[in-house]
Amino acid sequence: MAGNKAERDARLDALKAAVDEWGKKEKKRYEDEAKFLQSVIDGHTGAGKTASANASKSAAYCVDKISQFLEG
Repeated sequence: MAGNKAERDARLDALKAAVDEWGKKEKKRYEDEAKFLQSVIDGHTGAGKTASANASKSAAYCVDKISQFLEG
């Protein structure tokens, strides 16, 4: 019976080591992906600001033209 417990403990230790190694690799992969995606967002921020400014100006222009039409 002691042999079975020792074997089980050895398997559990091996499993724990494997899970720890896998966890470290996954954490690094997620961190690398997050850095990449943040760089993509940072690279497109300028384009987003330009589009937002254009949308605001277009909306103001439309409101102005509709007001002029309604007021005659």
